[in-house]
Amino acid sequence: MSYRTVNLMAYFGIAIVCFIVQRSVVGIPDMIPDDVGTGFFPAMLAWLTIGLCLLGALKTILTGPGDLFLINNGQRIAITFGAVAIFILSWKSFGFFYIQEFVFLFALFTIYRIPLGLNPQRLGLNAAAALGITAFCFLVFNQLIYVDL
Repeated sequence: MSYRTVNLMAYFGIAIVCFIVQRSVVGIPDMIPDDVGTGFFPAMLAWLTIGLCLLGALKTILTGPGDLFLINNGQRIAITFGAVAIFILSWKSFGFFYIQEFVFLFALFTIYRIPLGLNPQRLGLNAAAALGITAFCFLVFNQLIYVDL
């Protein structure tokens, strides 16, 4: 399979997911009068992403077929997909999004750094990065757009 085919499939898949997201946030009621509402940002990002997918697909079509596409690190990719599935199922079953997000990110960062060797400094950096991303998500969702995860 060529890079062109893989890129077009990826752009199409991402656009479909964004379209589904956009359709699902249209009906979210506004909690605060005269506010943009909790559905505004996801819808805006979905349409922006669809537009970027269209531009990427057009560029891909114009550049030609490209080389043969080979998947490197297939095991890590499979682990990542499995971890994402477990994260979503456990979040839906147990709640506690931010605690699970931190554990999920820390585990993935650690798995991806295993080839570099694990030491306390790298584990601390993984924990700090996971904590920073978790704190950012908390601030955006809970404090900015008032969505309790």
